[in-house]
Amino acid sequence: MSIDSIHIILDLILKSWAGTLTQPEEERLNELLEDPEWARLKQDLEDDRFIMGRFKEYEKYDKIADFSCFLKRIRKHKKRRVLTASVRRTIYVAASLLVFVMAGGVWWSERTAMISPEEGREIVIETTIDRNSVRLILGDNRMIPLTHKNEAIVLGMRGILHSEGLRTLNYKYVKSDSLENVSEYHTLIVPKGERQKVIFSDSSWVILNAQSTMKYPVAFRGEERKVYVEGEAYFEVTRDEEHPFIVSVKNFDVRVLGTSFNVMSYDDEFASSVTLLSGKVETTSGHDTVRLSPGEQVSITSDNRMTVQKTDINVVVSWMDGKFGFSNERLDVIMRKICRWYDVEVLYAVPGIRERRFTGAPANNMPLKELLEALSTTTNLQFSLQDGVITIKQN
Repeated sequence: MSIDSIHIILDLILKSWAGTLTQPEEERLNELLEDPEWARLKQDLEDDRFIMGRFKEYEKYDKIADFSCFLKRIRKHKKRRVLTASVRRTIYVAASLLVFVMAGGVWWSERTAMISPEEGREIVIETTIDRNSVRLILGDNRMIPLTHKNEAIVLGMRGILHSEGLRTLNYKYVKSDSLENVSEYHTLIVPKGERQKVIFSDSSWVILNAQSTMKYPVAFRGEERKVYVEGEAYFEVTRDEEHPFIVSVKNFDVRVLGTSFNVMSYDDEFASSVTLLSGKVETTSGHDTVRLSPGEQVSITSDNRMTVQKTDINVVVSWMDGKFGFSNERLDVIMRKICRWYDVEVLYAVPGIRERRFTGAPANNMPLKELLEALSTTTNLQFSLQDGVITIKQN
């Protein structure tokens, strides 16, 4: 067993679940699965009870420290041709850990990772502030929880207005000439169960959905207006032909002049998407670019493959109206939306259940138990909640 095979086989397993394996990749995966330990790993990772057991087990430990220890052990043994049984067991456990991270299944600490426009490097900020609150990271790395009313005074001193209702940060009244020559960037973190609106300095605006992050300049400068997004966001962009608006996501960019569109790019989804409501946008991934017309959606996979299709825009932006919209959508996709909002996990008692498809638009403002009762009544499935885990069974 080669240590280098860890990332290879995990990537191939994830692709096999997503149905995006190429023929050579499928042959490579089958070759690796001839090793009984890799075969057992794949089998266990497809067992929901095994996964939930791992979640419970890892909650007892300092996962970041433990994983760092694992990496040190691996590096220590890296030049050895034959691995001891202890190291092989460590690889097996760590592989399970890595799948959780790669599939977006668990976060051990609150982390914000974005690309620094000034230096082209990734900045990671870790904090122990309440993860259930909307947070704003200022240019000096100071973090402000927006649920605290007294923080509005701090923002007001900078010319940033913060209003309640649908919480809104308004940058229209920030004077760019009062800033330093280097643009100041803010990072907004929206946790599960929350939404946040931002009005940019050019009057364009965005609403971020739950479990989303955005990095943006306090005032737009230069030839383009560029922001960085992870998660889901709906944009209304003020037209300015001389200064195109660009939304940069993990493996693609969206370029617009003036339009309204939705961007979705969660780590636990197998594909990202851009949906156009009005105007025109160009989406670039890798070396390819596609132009959308209103009512069209482009899906982008992790290997930069793009597919354009017509879609129901009302379903796509239903989250803006406080609904979980889905049209002939797989149950596992629906449940990921629900889990992001209510901050819970899901367990499928029968693996095949997750592939069933449903249509609906339940409200997201009802207690979770009421929502699950409604789903149980309108489907032939049984939804139950215990200890933050939704269990789905066949009636």
